[in-house]
Amino acid sequence: MEGARWTAIVCTCQNRESANAFRKELQIRQKKGIICSGAVIMAVDDPKPNIGSGSATLNALISVTEYLAARGGHKVVTAEVLYNARILILLLGATFPFSPCGHAFMPAPDKASSSPSSEGTGDNQQLDAEVTMNIDRLMENMMKLSENSPPGLWIASTDMILHHPHPIKPLDMSDMKDCVCALTVKTTPQYAMKHGACKISESGEVSRILHMASEEVIKSWTKADGTCDMLAGIVYVGPSVAKSMVYIHTVPPLDACTYFGLDNGAQPLSLSLFFDILLCMTADIEEEEFVSGQSRAGPAQQSSAIMRRARTHLWNTFSGTKMRAVHLVGVQHDYLRHVAADVCNRYLQSHEEKHCVINSRVQSEATIGDGSVLINCNIQHPIVIGANCFLSGVTNTLLELQAADLSPVLSVPDGIALQEIRVTMGTAQKCFHLDVGVVYGINDLLTASEGSEGATFCNRPWSEFFERTKIQSSELWPTTPHNLLTAKLYVASHTHPEATTEDILWLAIGSPSEETLLRWRSAWRVSLMDILRRVDSEAEFKKGRDIAFQLQLDRMVAALKNNELVCFLSFFKQSLVENRQHDLFATLDHVVEEVLDKPLVICRTYACIADILGYMAGEVGIRGGPAANIAWRMAFNLLEKEDYLAATRALAAERKNWTDNGPDRIIRASRHYERAGHIITRMGVATAKKFISGTQSEPPPIGQPVTVTAPARIDIAGGWTDTPPQAYEWGGVVVTLAIKINDEKPIKCTATRIEGLKLVLVQCGSEGQVVERIEVTDLSHMLDYSQPHAPGALMKAAFVCAGVVEVRSSQSLAEQLSKYGGGFELTTISNIPQGSGLGTSSILGGAIMAALWRATGQQHTKDSLIHAVLYLEQLLTTGGGWQDQCGGMYGGAKISKSEIGLPVKISTQEIETPDGFLAKLNEHLMLIYTGRTRLARNLSRMY
Repeated sequence: MEGARWTAIVCTCQNRESANAFRKELQIRQKKGIICSGAVIMAVDDPKPNIGSGSATLNALISVTEYLAARGGHKVVTAEVLYNARILILLLGATFPFSPCGHAFMPAPDKASSSPSSEGTGDNQQLDAEVTMNIDRLMENMMKLSENSPPGLWIASTDMILHHPHPIKPLDMSDMKDCVCALTVKTTPQYAMKHGACKISESGEVSRILHMASEEVIKSWTKADGTCDMLAGIVYVGPSVAKSMVYIHTVPPLDACTYFGLDNGAQPLSLSLFFDILLCMTADIEEEEFVSGQSRAGPAQQSSAIMRRARTHLWNTFSGTKMRAVHLVGVQHDYLRHVAADVCNRYLQSHEEKHCVINSRVQSEATIGDGSVLINCNIQHPIVIGANCFLSGVTNTLLELQAADLSPVLSVPDGIALQEIRVTMGTAQKCFHLDVGVVYGINDLLTASEGSEGATFCNRPWSEFFERTKIQSSELWPTTPHNLLTAKLYVASHTHPEATTEDILWLAIGSPSEETLLRWRSAWRVSLMDILRRVDSEAEFKKGRDIAFQLQLDRMVAALKNNELVCFLSFFKQSLVENRQHDLFATLDHVVEEVLDKPLVICRTYACIADILGYMAGEVGIRGGPAANIAWRMAFNLLEKEDYLAATRALAAERKNWTDNGPDRIIRASRHYERAGHIITRMGVATAKKFISGTQSEPPPIGQPVTVTAPARIDIAGGWTDTPPQAYEWGGVVVTLAIKINDEKPIKCTATRIEGLKLVLVQCGSEGQVVERIEVTDLSHMLDYSQPHAPGALMKAAFVCAGVVEVRSSQSLAEQLSKYGGGFELTTISNIPQGSGLGTSSILGGAIMAALWRATGQQHTKDSLIHAVLYLEQLLTTGGGWQDQCGGMYGGAKISKSEIGLPVKISTQEIETPDGFLAKLNEHLMLIYTGRTRLARNLSRMY
């Protein structure tokens, strides 16, 4: 990630179970590259639930300081470790009814986060298995805001969303090392009154902050433009102030804000970050006003003796610290109410569709009404979802219809919220997990007291619910308060058969049967608050990730089968972080079984498996390397016979043997899967032979040489689009220029018929001196033609390509050559080093083929020659494309193309250049030899 690198990222959590789940989730996101890799990830459980943001912050700060001190070799907690550290504390806050794992882990309400999808457009799409969460957006903002900040402590609430139409810019914090900075935003007075209004002095200091301020006070703070300043929920604390915050944990009663106090037997002490700790730093606050708690929230509040002692110590420690305000320009603060309709509106505003489906798999026949929002759902059952509904976490588990009288198509009424939440019940010694269904109305205010104005259930007054169902108020609320959050409406389990949707949706509409009501009354029932306190966060995180993975798996399969230009590499990397390689392999193997008549898809699928194996191996080896181990031979032989089903199963069986034995074996398995793809590619390229045609004429007499010379080439545009299989999967277009070196064509081949029934292969240096001379007198000497580094391999492959020699023939070499009346001598000269990048090998192959054809009395066009060289390089296993031979076989400037599909066909058209163009170009070209060589075969494996 760009921006500042955090030393540590710490999130505060309500309990130990959720802390473990949040830590694991953040570590997964860190491994996926969403969070900066160097940061320590910590999740610290609060001393007690709902202990307050101030106590949670102090507890998290002491925990991370202790960790950093121990890592630095200190024997005691020392705050000096903070002076060079950048620490981010994320306050995860209270439970959020519409997201089981809290507001921070809801998908961010923007298009980019709507689902893991094919990012990009047109020919530049990339599959990504990660859903962008609110916490991701917040950390992106924090990275950017803190980019220029000095070391210190940043604290951010996760209960809000910061909307900004333009990218957030780094703050200028050059003179803020030893101070406290509160980030502020402009908003309406009514909004600020509810969420933390602040008054800023002319010098830029925060002079007052109030929560639930009176209208009179807010009116006096309102500016001429009708706006009011409010706290954004983000604070920077300089190292010296953070040091003071660490050391107050040793002073009673403030030690009770941290686990230190609890472990010393103290009762937990609840403090607010903004309205206790930071409040005493405001410029206009008086000591008695602060210590007594009169300014903490609206009307004066009496304070206990313990709180007076705590505030007195806070005042003595921090009242001399000034808090500066840093305004976030153009940023809108958004805090969601406990109303599902608010959540739906946020998502619908940022999407063009009439309904919004976020990280959800829904059966294609499903009907979704306008204004409805689905999050983390996996619904593979016939369903009709009404208008303005909210569904969260609903899966087939909840939708299993076991009652015979239910309709086979489930119907969710308009305006209904339906959730499925995994909870943990019982004790630490004996616990069990349940999926509990929850239903309510999207306009229900969850905290409204029953009987008060506006209090509803399923969008209707509570009185109507009681009348419709004959349920008594006392059955829902054995204790106070009486609101929707605390109503024991929802069946966790009962002695009857397992709960079904019938146990849920009757609460929203219709009159229950006597049997249904009996089941409900005899069941163990829980409230929404009970559920939120017992959320199995780890299971909920896994549910969301499982759905995201399956969505992308579906899209990957569709992209493969439809030959869509989508990159899967990011998806593979992220999936391997979650150890999903077996699911990937099983799916890809199954794709092959469904497309046995589509070798292009099979080839790409094998390449995908090779990529996954390569990522699994890590950095233990290089992707390129030998791939002819005898253990894989049976699978390769089956591929040669085009028995793709048997070959795929043989490959999978051998893959399992190699993936269970260390990363060194895995990288070698990757190479063999690439070889499998190359076999199919070779067979695809072999279709180019269809466009090789010629006429037979009298060969030259024995002893008369046939000489062919050729230029080198440079590519101007489109390079690598010519490389199989890309060239026929997506089509290729390349513009090349033929060039001379020192005013000479640098590539030359001479073919001569000789009297002996043998082949003589001569390679000469740039000055004509013989570098290597090979006599081939037996067919076995030809078997290494497919090994590029073997002596004379290119010339041997040319004899095979031209049909002069068949290496698997029952005839001897002499018998095969006898029909030509003798043997052949080939002599090659190249003034360009091998692997120079100027197309030497391919153009030399073209020169050899042209000379050999003429020596055998065959006449071919340049188009035939280009297709022949493409096939030749597949025989040689260098796996090159066609741009080199096009560039060297045709003079001047030209554009060459290959169409999508098989058989492979290349067309070349010469380009007329303006007068003086070539001379001008020559004045600006210089050829420099670096001494570094490479094979196209190895380079192609990198992409």
